[in-house]
Parts: sequence; structure tokens; C-alpha cells
Amino acid sequence: MPTLDPDGSLDAFLTAVSTLSADQFARVREAGKRLGPAPRIAARKEAKLSASEFSNLDKRVRDAVRPRHEELAALGDGALSAAIHDTLFAAHGIARRTQLNVEQYDALVAPFAVVEVPIPAHDA
Repeated sequence: MPTLDPDGSLDAFLTAVSTLSADQFARVREAGKRLGPAPRIAARKEAKLSASEFSNLDKRVRDAVRPRHEELAALGDGALSAAIHDTLFAAHGIARRTQLNVEQYDALVAPFAVVEVPIPAHDA
């Protein structure tokens, strides 16, 4: 099974995400809403993960977001869940960017650009 992070870019992304404030996660959420769910879901389906890879990625994302649990939960309205899902979408894109075209990749990672999280290049 190939690694999800051969160049360390996923680790770097998740480290940056772990430092975001609740306000920054809210801005990511709004950017994701502007994109709409359809292109993000379609892109994620294009870059398949095995069940074990998904489980590993999900754990890594939850571990990265966990430091902001109380702050996000205080926002209510599903902020914690949204932060996890938005981060999981982007992490999925980063882990499988070679399987995506530029538009698909951008649909997954672009919401984090609004808060200046470093996003690895697509390498198109």
C-alpha cells in the first residue's frame, strides 16, 4: 500500500491546520460553502482511498483539529464537525493529488487558502 504522505506535505498541512483559530475555521467553512458540495464530493470520489487509508487519514485529521475542540464547540452550529470535514476534504486532496486534475484539487484545498494555510502545489 502506498503511503499517504511520501513527501511530508500532508504532515505540514495538518500541522498548520492544528494552529488555526475557530474564526479561521469559520472562514474556511464559508469558503467551502461558496464552492458548494458537488465539486468537492466529486473530486474526493475521484481520488479513492482504501478503508484503511481513510481510517488513517481520518484519525490524523481528528488529531490535528482536536486542540481546537472547545473553541469550535463554543461556536455551535456544527462548527467542530465542519472543521473536521473541511480538513478531511483537503487532506484527501493532498494525499491523492496525483490522481486529480487541477480543478478537482483546488475544489478540495482552496478553502484553506483563504486563511493562508500553506497548500502543496498540484504538480500538474
